[in-house]
Parts: sequence; C-alpha cells; structure tokens
Amino acid sequence: MAIVTGEVAVFLDVLGHRRGDSQGEDRLLEAILLAGPDMEIEEIDLDGEESVYFVFKQTGTDVLFENDVLVSVMVRTQPDEQDPSYGLYPRPEALVDGLSPVASRGEVAALLGAPERSGPTFERYEANGHYLHFEFGRDDRVARISALLEAV
Repeated sequence: MAIVTGEVAVFLDVLGHRRGDSQGEDRLLEAILLAGPDMEIEEIDLDGEESVYFVFKQTGTDVLFENDVLVSVMVRTQPDEQDPSYGLYPRPEALVDGLSPVASRGEVAALLGAPERSGPTFERYEANGHYLHFEFGRDDRVARISALLEAV
C-alpha cells in the first residue's frame, strides 16, 4: 500500500467519519475548507440509502456522504467534459506531493507502484488505508482524483 502526502491525504484521512460526530468534526471541517467556500447540497434517497453531496462547483470538488458517513471526495484537475459548469481544484499541485495534477498513467505508477485495479479510463491504488482513484481524460492524463473509503 502506498502512503501519499499532500492535500489528498487530508481527504483520505477523513473518510469513514460521520457527519455530526464531535470526534471527527474538526477533521471533516479541514477537508471541507480545502474544497470551499461556496457549496451546494444535493440530497438523494435511493431505496433507504441516503446520499448527501456537498458540491463545490467553483473548485471542481464533490464530497459524498452515504448514511452520514463520508465515503468519497472527488476533485477535478482538468475541465469536466460531462459538466462544464465545474471549475478546477484551486491548488492542483498540492494534491499529491511528487505528482503533477495532470500526470500520465506512467507517472502515477512511478510514484504509487502497481494499481490495485485498472481499467480503460482509470487506475485505483490502495493508499493511506483507503483507495485513491485516478480517472484519465482523452489525453490519457489525470482528469479527476477521488479519495474512496471502499473499493467501488
């Protein structure tokens, strides 16, 4: 398992914390402050599973809680072709120390080793006790980085 540093490590560290839990509230706030300040909240209830998205369009960031547990933080490092209303993460160079925010697959692998799972448009790594998911754009460079609680 890889150990990463940078702002994405903050996101990985808060995964699994419950909204409203006093033990993890300061850590959640730290992650939200990295993504903020302007936020919209979208709530979806699907078959009894409540999903709440904190959407930071200006900074290209989505924070997902399922049943009040933080399960994912996704940031965009390139324009989103599916939704051009999203901006880009404001400090892309600070996301993963030692890695360009628009790194190639080879550059990601050189830093993190062999992926835990790979597909035509993504690679997923075990990192800091959770998962770090890289989605690649048409140019085969990182377009989105997600911190995931579980392999999905």
